Amino acid sequence: MFKLIRKPRSLALLTCIFALSSMQAMAIDKPPFPRVAANLIGGSRNYEASAVQDNLSKFDVVLLNVWPTWETGRATTLNTVASNIKSRRSDAGPLIFLYDNINEEQVPAAKVMRDVDQAVNANGWWLTTSGTTGSKVKSTWGNDFYILNTTTYSRRDSSGNRYIDWRAKWQVNTFIKPNPSVDGFITDNVFWKPRVNGDWNLDGSSDSQDNATVQGWFRQGYRAYIDNLKSLMPGKYQGGNVADWGKGTSVYPELNGQLNLGFMEGLIGYSWSAEAWGGFSELMREYRKMLNSLAEPKLGLFAQIGSTSDYRSLRYGLAACLMDDGYFLFNSSASYNDTPWFDEYDSNLGASTSGPATSAWQKGVYRRDFENGIALVNPKGNGTQTVTLETTFRKLSGSQAPSVNDGSTVQSVTLNDRDGIILLRLSAQAQAKPAAPKSIVVQ
Repeated sequence: MFKLIRKPRSLALLTCIFALSSMQAMAIDKPPFPRVAANLIGGSRNYEASAVQDNLSKFDVVLLNVWPTWETGRATTLNTVASNIKSRRSDAGPLIFLYDNINEEQVPAAKVMRDVDQAVNANGWWLTTSGTTGSKVKSTWGNDFYILNTTTYSRRDSSGNRYIDWRAKWQVNTFIKPNPSVDGFITDNVFWKPRVNGDWNLDGSSDSQDNATVQGWFRQGYRAYIDNLKSLMPGKYQGGNVADWGKGTSVYPELNGQLNLGFMEGLIGYSWSAEAWGGFSELMREYRKMLNSLAEPKLGLFAQIGSTSDYRSLRYGLAACLMDDGYFLFNSSASYNDTPWFDEYDSNLGASTSGPATSAWQKGVYRRDFENGIALVNPKGNGTQTVTLETTFRKLSGSQAPSVNDGSTVQSVTLNDRDGIILLRLSAQAQAKPAAPKSIVVQ
């Protein structure tokens, strides 16, 4: 993945306007910018707490992590939690996704995953070095996690289910059917190629992760799993961790256009992040490649890791995200156990009035225009720059970085290297009244 004053929305925003088919999710109207997401899959996961629900309700997309016995002793249900989070808003509330990881299991298995563990062991669904009798292949995650065979080559159980078939049914029966207020799954590690070698096709010999044919098997397995989920939970969304889809070498024809939500993990903040080794241009190239690979409504989560008091880095990441149509997501660590809220999130930029910014506007600084303001981002390595505005704008008023967000009016602004800013118009630009959803009459 708060009754609270969040940027205003019309009653129609984020509501479903028509069903595309039983195999597709419902269409939505996009929220105004900045669009923000919360990732709270780690930590205590005390989603039943009123304060947690208040906070989560402010976001546009929320990622949660639950397990079969999560409700035990909590005096509530997951469906009630999801409903409560949504009801704290005057509109339809945030889209809520549940974390799902099908490619690895811990040995010995956690008690809460006993059903999965029993099925995996009974049917030989582990990835091994050789057939069904070789050694289990360890996950790169470590911590005694081992890889499961998510390809279409995995053995079938007595009912004819491969692992990806059985697991999809278990996920939907366990988490979606009892909790209709949840909007979909976010499946971890939906990568374009495997991270380990193993006997994926069960022919008795290990297959290289660098072999293009093996990579195709891996993607075909995830495509089959996603197709299973779509057929079992019509009207819902499918999401995944697509962290490596933006790489220049990545190819994924089987997965392109299959996910509605993409968690773009680590775009900023890690040593391996695109922005760290490739700078602003590589950051934006990967961001856009991943975003353009998603199906409507294209919920691309621009994920950044960093200190919650490093407001300059926060402004830089948020402004970079605003150069296209993604949802900004900030955590303080890879534990994903916090949902910080920043002054910039309370700005109501409204809809965009210009397309994604693909080239610099002035002195190497990028700009994008919105109904109620503009966003500027100064790329890493561009040095400190002062840009001149065509009219007077107002800075945000905030308590976190008052030297920047001091509410003053400006006709020029100085941006440090690797910095960004949101400025508000003194009078909002006119916007055409949106068309009403079918079957709804707007007076």
